[in-house]
Amino acid sequence: MKIVSRKSRLAKIQVKEITNLFPDVDFDVCYVDTYGDKHKKISLITNQKKDFFTDTIDKIILDEKADIAVHSAKDLPFPLNPELQVVALTGAADKTDSLVSRENLKLNQLPPEARVGTSSISRKVQLLNLRSDIVPVSIRGNIEERIAQVDSGKVDAIIVATCALKRLGLENRISEILPFDTHPLQGNLAVIAKRDRADLTKMFYEHDIRNSFGKVWLIGAGIGSEDSLTVKARKILEVADIIFYDDLLDINILNISSREKIYVGKRKNHHSLSQEKINELLYQNALNGKTVARLKGGDPLIFARGGEEAACLQQRMIPLEIIPGISAFNACAAACNIPLTQRNISSELALRTAHISDKKSKKSKTIIYYMGASKLSEISKELLKEKVPKKTPVALINNAGSIFEKSVFTTVSKMGEEKIDAPAISIIGECVKQLNPPEKILYTGLSPDYSKFNEKIIHYPLIKVTGTGSPKINLEEYDAIIFTSKSAVRFFFFQSTNFVDCNQQILSIGTQTAKEITKFGYKADYIAEKADSDSLAKLVKRKKYKKVLYPCSNISNNALHKFKNVHPKIIYKTEFINQPKINLTDFKGVVFSSPSTVKSFLNLYKKIPNNLICYVFGRHTQKILEDLNVNVINLYEI
Repeated sequence: MKIVSRKSRLAKIQVKEITNLFPDVDFDVCYVDTYGDKHKKISLITNQKKDFFTDTIDKIILDEKADIAVHSAKDLPFPLNPELQVVALTGAADKTDSLVSRENLKLNQLPPEARVGTSSISRKVQLLNLRSDIVPVSIRGNIEERIAQVDSGKVDAIIVATCALKRLGLENRISEILPFDTHPLQGNLAVIAKRDRADLTKMFYEHDIRNSFGKVWLIGAGIGSEDSLTVKARKILEVADIIFYDDLLDINILNISSREKIYVGKRKNHHSLSQEKINELLYQNALNGKTVARLKGGDPLIFARGGEEAACLQQRMIPLEIIPGISAFNACAAACNIPLTQRNISSELALRTAHISDKKSKKSKTIIYYMGASKLSEISKELLKEKVPKKTPVALINNAGSIFEKSVFTTVSKMGEEKIDAPAISIIGECVKQLNPPEKILYTGLSPDYSKFNEKIIHYPLIKVTGTGSPKINLEEYDAIIFTSKSAVRFFFFQSTNFVDCNQQILSIGTQTAKEITKFGYKADYIAEKADSDSLAKLVKRKKYKKVLYPCSNISNNALHKFKNVHPKIIYKTEFINQPKINLTDFKGVVFSSPSTVKSFLNLYKKIPNNLICYVFGRHTQKILEDLNVNVINLYEI
């Protein structure tokens, strides 16, 4: 495997940290100079080039001359090139900043007007807050070169990341740990690869600390009435660990969840919290593994701070998804029977805010064209005629919100060269390139847990289940009942109306099935150590029951069927669904909830493309896929 990185000693040590994770892999490392390495006279404080330290490396990865790149995570450009992905974010041992000075003087011991080198605006501001007499100096070069400037007397001290000094074995040069707020990704390493490298996603999965992160959902609550909430928004509120909510919300919406709720609303001249504090609360809660719902009135991306909150979270590599809401302009028009557009009357809709913070500033506007898939060339010419800059970003989106959703990103001058099927929306403006679009995965099972995955889930069920009628079961004969799916729980309790508690112990295959049992007023006495039938079979064997009832489907075939004391009863049947085919190149992965979903997928597509990561929940499904030589991640094995 080939790695590309910068040439500094620190960069080489960082590469070694990554290669040490895989002692059985042969690595070939290529070291190069980036734009930032070649132009050390350019101040990082004034630099506007986002890929200052990654441009050359990015091109090598995109040209497939190397497999992965290793970067200091805080050096990554934002947004990331859409053809690249972060396959792993490693942990940071130390996120603090240190002062390095001659004679190991601390900050308060430096002489008046001491020259202190830094390459960060944030560090400069915080430095002056502590010592207003200090003279900040823009400084460049690797860590050793910066320390050399201290030793030579060019500067009196420098501020550098503590983790860099530790990696280089230079802890002895630390004069003082500074009480600074540092970059949220300071000390973390990021491993970069091309987006279609599913094999690398699998390889680095267990080393990616983002798997321990929670997820933030920016939810549009609509116009204030509970009735205007979308079905998906309700599902997320039901599973969220914490909810941050705004003003102008129907109190009934908050009653959907019994979890913690924190008010962060803003009204004119009264802000409960600053936007920076709200951003930090969202970040910290997601960092601690929570499913976070950020509930906003109307739509989070129309005259709201949703874009700012999303950017803050994406920059920190926090999983994020946005659920649109009914905006006030939709609701008000509908309330008064006002057609916002009508043939021969109005063909254009402009959304404007009266709150203008700076009338002198020149802000670009966002332009949206409906029904323009066949007229992209004409739209391009019209925009250029209106003096819209040629390089203005454009997003072309087809079938938004459906399983056929397709996005193409281009510019005003080149949009006429693109082809996209109708129905399509064209969005033109600088806002298009402010965030990275979400990665998408297909969920082929019955009911996805939207809070479990970092990516955007597109529900694409490939099986359906139907009941077989009320089974004739004498429950008094059994001393235990086994449930291996949520469907089994539902059909058993719906169809077994004569069920009473006869002191049977209830065994569940996993926590999700156990939660389903609680919905019917019962509780699982035992949950298998791992959520698969083999683990459940070991539990049954250990308990030595006389007779066990096993409500199951018509295609059930696992280790439980081998026990003489286990009596399967078919209470529902599983059937394949023949879904329409979709373009699988637009997806990062596919979730297979059972062997039956794999079989249904193969009936439809014949094979699983190499660009897809296959996520599973049990070893039997994993074994079927591994025999097909595809990239598999078992979420219950991680």
